Amino acid sequence: MGDLHAVDNLSSALRQVGHDHDVLSHPALGIANHRQTGDLFDVRREIETLVFVCGPILPGDQLADLLAVHRKARKIAVGVSVISRHPDIAARFDAILARDGLPKPSFDLAISCSQPCTTPSAGKRLKVGLCFRGSQQDYGKGMAEWAKAEKLLLQLSEMFDFETEPIDTVLRPGNEAVEIERQFETVDLILTTRLHGALYGLSKGKPVVAIDQVRGTGKVKPILDRIGWPLAYSIEEASESLLVSQMRRIMAEWPVAAVTNSQATILDLSAKARSRAVALITQA
Repeated sequence: MGDLHAVDNLSSALRQVGHDHDVLSHPALGIANHRQTGDLFDVRREIETLVFVCGPILPGDQLADLLAVHRKARKIAVGVSVISRHPDIAARFDAILARDGLPKPSFDLAISCSQPCTTPSAGKRLKVGLCFRGSQQDYGKGMAEWAKAEKLLLQLSEMFDFETEPIDTVLRPGNEAVEIERQFETVDLILTTRLHGALYGLSKGKPVVAIDQVRGTGKVKPILDRIGWPLAYSIEEASESLLVSQMRRIMAEWPVAAVTNSQATILDLSAKARSRAVALITQA
């Protein structure tokens, strides 16, 4: 869902300045208002500038084929993660505006609006959204301690007797963006190992406890640190005692001001990132 909203937000910004473009997606996704194409080779002669939006730049066959097929096009990546162990694939782009991984990062493009943070009614059994990344190989084999991170967050939920709602942000038939957004809206807080789990939770006015499951940190903690959100932890520092103490603080005083401040920063950085991306894409 984060990828889809990043693409659509950038597309909207390009339309506002009158820059003609198509958004390409595979017919299997069935996304309205996109140009659906099953084979990017078929449109290679039409494309002057190819923009890869959101996600990590990884040396998989699909991205390598995409860049190879459109070898004469100007190639730009925006709102992406650049991973130091994969320099060769990143070097195949003519320009990159990264949300993380470069000395002067831009920001993620998925969030363009927010909802107020409200304090749950007294005595209510809280409902928590569990948004987990799961196994992850982007940063190298064994670098993601996902099982440990998920165990800590599940234990936290059990200790406080929260009602739980698993939230899967991966789009598929029966798990469309509208339904995923509804899940974020109907819980009271979010426990997550995903960047977009954290950003969507905050944008919906929900406090978030996030663990960056990548040793040495991947993108989750650095980006949440940039928006000033205090409840983001590296896998090295996360512990049962730390998480319990922080959850007690949340329960004692719902962090409305912290959520509201982080929302404002997310919207500001996202708007600036879109403006930079539009300027880069539309330049001669």
